[in-house]
Amino acid sequence: MKVLMLTERLRRGGLWLFALLVACALTLSACDLVGTDDEDQQDQQQQAAEQQQTQQEEPAPAAPAARTAPPPEPSGPPPPPVARGGGEGELAYSILFPSVARVSAGSATATGLVISEGFVLVDGAALSGATAADVSLSNGEVLSGLQVLGQDALTGIAYLGPVDSSTVRLLPAARLGDGEGLRPGSSVYAIGYSIGDSADALPSVFSGILSGIREWTPGQRSLLRTDISLPLESAGMVLVDASGTVVGVAPASLAGLGMYVSTGDLARSLRSEQVGVGAGPEPTVVTSMEHTLTVAEGQQSVSLFLSEPQMGDRALITVRSETAGSLQMVDGDGELRQEAPLVSGSTIVALATESVGPYEIVISPERSDAMESGDDEASEAMSEPATYRVSSNVPLTTVIEAEAETFTSLTIGEPFIGRIDIAGDVDTFELQVLAGGVYEATVQSLLLDSFLFIEGAGIEAADDNSGGGLFSLDSALTIEPTVGGVIRLTVAELSNARSGAYLLTVSQISGPAAADAESEEAMAEEGDAMMSAMLPAPAPPPTISLRGIGNDSGLQATLIGLGSQAIGNGLLVDDADGAFEIIVSVIGGDGSLGRLTVTNSQGAVVVEGRVLVSCPSGDQCLAQAIFVGNEPAGGPWVVELSADEPGISEWQIEVERHE
Repeated sequence: MKVLMLTERLRRGGLWLFALLVACALTLSACDLVGTDDEDQQDQQQQAAEQQQTQQEEPAPAAPAARTAPPPEPSGPPPPPVARGGGEGELAYSILFPSVARVSAGSATATGLVISEGFVLVDGAALSGATAADVSLSNGEVLSGLQVLGQDALTGIAYLGPVDSSTVRLLPAARLGDGEGLRPGSSVYAIGYSIGDSADALPSVFSGILSGIREWTPGQRSLLRTDISLPLESAGMVLVDASGTVVGVAPASLAGLGMYVSTGDLARSLRSEQVGVGAGPEPTVVTSMEHTLTVAEGQQSVSLFLSEPQMGDRALITVRSETAGSLQMVDGDGELRQEAPLVSGSTIVALATESVGPYEIVISPERSDAMESGDDEASEAMSEPATYRVSSNVPLTTVIEAEAETFTSLTIGEPFIGRIDIAGDVDTFELQVLAGGVYEATVQSLLLDSFLFIEGAGIEAADDNSGGGLFSLDSALTIEPTVGGVIRLTVAELSNARSGAYLLTVSQISGPAAADAESEEAMAEEGDAMMSAMLPAPAPPPTISLRGIGNDSGLQATLIGLGSQAIGNGLLVDDADGAFEIIVSVIGGDGSLGRLTVTNSQGAVVVEGRVLVSCPSGDQCLAQAIFVGNEPAGGPWVVELSADEPGISEWQIEVERHE
């Protein structure tokens, strides 16, 4: 019993002890958990403090886009989209741009065109009489002092040169085409400079269409008429088609009317023999700030011309002379604007000009009362020429007439090519007429509003626009002298503001001399027929030609012109003076290229060029180019055409030889 009780006690005590141990364990475990949580919390707090310190040391990152404030609304319209160019005008401009040059002579500015023959075409009138000019090329190079080598006598288009062939190849030179093949409505573009453009200015471009083609029969020139409107200060323009081929060139006066001379006609006229075609010596036009003028015996005065635009009150002239006199300034309408006395010694005159000239400055020696009364001593004193030395702050122009007869003599039925050299100039001619004859005198021009005056043999008549003409500005007079004698014809420009060439023709309509002329003409024709019968063979034709086709094997000659001699794909040219003109025509697809070479008897290349076909529509089309050979005697020459690759289907070479 006691044993059982003891056992029970032990059992109960063990359970209590076990319970006590469990309670202690649970208490210790709870303490561990609490300590662990405290340590974790301390670690987290320490890490947060370190992270905050790092963020303070480093720059703060940009705020998220979602949290940024929206930008303020623009007050104006949205900016326009970026423009994109292109089209035919841009293509034409980019092709021609390398060939366009700015030509300057003193204060004068003109548009120049570099052509493959080594010349620069330019409006001769825009050079204000200068015989040389500076040419600024598109690549930045400046050719100084290029000489005026010649000009088209009827349009005033001059050519400067020579330009080194290596320079021409680098540009490259413009390609010329015959604009008469264009159809009305075709897009055309005028490219050129203006008078006020600076040395670093780019040429401007103006667009329009070809309205038609007008023929000027007296001068055998074709004019391309356009609807292009140009600013008044344009300095001559070059006309191109949509492919960048030059089809026309115009001086400023014609370009302002939308008219351009066809390059086909122009190229054939730019030869040395076309310069100074009129009879008699050519006058010299001098533009300078200093002049020495002499009033010769029989002269009443001497003249200078002021045509500088927008002069305002800046024209200041100093006149030095031992002979007293007077200075008068006359405007383009012939009205006296200013007058000042000139003393013996030095006189300074300020000219009160109004914007644009021309103004004529007339200097006249003083005539004393003794001279008017016929005093011998005074007359003897005046027999010595009076000399005036004139200097100015602006360019002045004078015309120095060459030594010749007082008046140029005309021949009935033979056109005379004359020229109004500067604004205000006049030309005077003499002609022998017979009583009872009926004569018609005409003055025809592309550049002038002509005025014709005839006096003598009992006649005094004047006319302005009765001759009609291309612009209804030509003059014409019909006269019937009642007595025989010499008549005097005077040609002037009506507004006294233009310069340029003209054709003066006097024809006999009826009268006693007309029958004589017909008889002489019949006798001359009969004599020519007799001489032709006596000659063993006719002279060779002036034009020789060669035609051919093109295929994958190259170019092949198929037809030789009359009197021509072919050598392969070339022509043999035997010309005594070496002056000949080459017209190359090719038909092919877009981009087809023909190369022309002219070699002399030693095999050296003396002329070379290319003909490029440009067909915007993609079909085959015609391209032409004109080349001028002007080599010293020593032929023969071989003119040959070749092609780098297939593309040309037909081709032709024509060589026109000039005696």
